[in-house]
Amino acid sequence: MGAGVTTFLAFVVVASAFGVGSVVANRVLGARRRQSYLQLTTYECGEEAEGEAQIDFPTQHYTFAIVFVAVDVIGFVLALWGLTFRGPNSAWSPVFIAAAFVALAMTGIYYALSGEKRWVV
Repeated sequence: MGAGVTTFLAFVVVASAFGVGSVVANRVLGARRRQSYLQLTTYECGEEAEGEAQIDFPTQHYTFAIVFVAVDVIGFVLALWGLTFRGPNSAWSPVFIAAAFVALAMTGIYYALSGEKRWVV
């Protein structure tokens, strides 16, 4: 066996022993378990829970998060593409390809937001 495999196996043994030892030490040395009716209730910052747990949660925030990620991906792809592009000798070819990519991405973002009626900022 190589030195890397031996080191990995030693790490696995030490990590497993630590995990199992921690659980055993907690059972042996830890405080005894106490049961209370309060453990079965919903905790609401010390207040009694009232009403239903299901609410109408606004989803506009998720739309803006998705648009933010889409714009970041556009920038990331364009930056990587700009660093590695090796195309024809024409100076306008890379600019045309980048503009077409951005136009396609912005069209997708527009259609993603077109159903959004309320804007939350």
